[in-house]
Amino acid sequence: MSALTSNSSPIPRSIASLPGPRGLPLIGCMHQFRAERAHLIFEEWARRYGPVYKVPFGRKFIVIISDIDAAMKALRERPHDFTRSRVIRPLFAELGFVGVFAAEGDEWRRQRPLVVRALDPAHLKRFFPTVVTACERLDRRWHAMAKSSRPVEVRSILTRYTVDVICSLAFGTDVATLEREQPDPLQMHLDRIFSGFNRRLYAFFPTWRWFKTPADRRLESSLQVAASAVQVYIESARREIAARPELKAAPENLLHALVAATEEERISENELVANVMTMLLAGEDTTAGTLAWAMHLLALNPDVQQAARQEAQAAIGSATAIETFEAARALPFLEAVILEALRLKPVAPLQGLSPLHETVVAGVALPAGTRIITLTRMAGLDAARFSEPQVFNPRRWLDADGQVGDSGPRRAVIPFGAGPRFCPGRYLAMLEAKMALATTLNGFDLADTGERVDEVMSFTMHPSNLRLKMTPRQR
Repeated sequence: MSALTSNSSPIPRSIASLPGPRGLPLIGCMHQFRAERAHLIFEEWARRYGPVYKVPFGRKFIVIISDIDAAMKALRERPHDFTRSRVIRPLFAELGFVGVFAAEGDEWRRQRPLVVRALDPAHLKRFFPTVVTACERLDRRWHAMAKSSRPVEVRSILTRYTVDVICSLAFGTDVATLEREQPDPLQMHLDRIFSGFNRRLYAFFPTWRWFKTPADRRLESSLQVAASAVQVYIESARREIAARPELKAAPENLLHALVAATEEERISENELVANVMTMLLAGEDTTAGTLAWAMHLLALNPDVQQAARQEAQAAIGSATAIETFEAARALPFLEAVILEALRLKPVAPLQGLSPLHETVVAGVALPAGTRIITLTRMAGLDAARFSEPQVFNPRRWLDADGQVGDSGPRRAVIPFGAGPRFCPGRYLAMLEAKMALATTLNGFDLADTGERVDEVMSFTMHPSNLRLKMTPRQR
């Protein structure tokens, strides 16, 4: 038994004794399930069956946990007692990239430090002008689109912004997608990879191992396109290192560090490609989704929008974007807006785990390898932890001095995970989000169109049909 088990605890329940939806023979609840609505289905069942329940998937059970204290304890026991869901690594391996996200054990321990160092605050400060340039381009793109007076589909533009930042910061390549009239074709392929992975994650049977559907063939085509793009970045970094050997000891970006580690045989060629692909996927999707939700919520709450705008204008002055790293870090209300958006609309509402050994979680005996899914949004919507939990109120994150606090029920909101495997990109994500929101609010009034906006799960959760009215402001 692992450290999660207490000798003084009552006799644990079995998985079979847990409540949950009833399934059909052989297929379980697969007939009730849609991968693009996975989080909504699991959350609805949690309201019906409680904080710990089981779901029959095929002939096995998935254990669903919305008890945040139990989930946090398990997350902190990684990687020695828990791994990511047992299905994650095999699926990534089939797609051809097992980077730091999917790696376990010694694989993870070798790769993690390289990624963490590349995304720490000191590194971000050096590359801060890259983010300023991306915000200036974002402002120009918003103005170009606002000229038509038609509602703007904001997520696609925010995705360009995040791709521009991550490619410059991590790969040393200025792709400048915000400057182009047409979207970068690579974005379509990255979206297809996300949705294809999510579909396989909740598949009843791995049919793609025996025959390929049109969706499987499109996924494989997108993987090839993305891999080719990644190889271009890698070869460019190798040429730079050959011309400037000092980059091995003092890399200027993540890709330099990864290429140098490959040459020193600290990571393999496959791990190099996998981590570049992981950074591209993660950097493209998660922050863009969070920004889109934050803009949507601000459009629905004009008073909060105005308070956020006042902070942004004070920091920007007569410029288009915040011009110093220190000013960007000192935006407590905008940070609170982003945290509140993550509480209500987390881009990672599901986190998968599997125990390496027989253990007990939330009073339930779990054999090694049990597939667990934790529901991270439920604690943020708990009225016992947050007053008026359905209300968008960023001020709940601020202390008496107007700074973002980190105590009490706020610890129950874990948008970047918890424990040793917390998201290494959290500092970059917060910096990108605050900078983009400040630039946008400084230049535009945001208004809701009244159209329905849906939540769609595509490995991460993002808005569907989100369009906003954007009216330029006088500066």
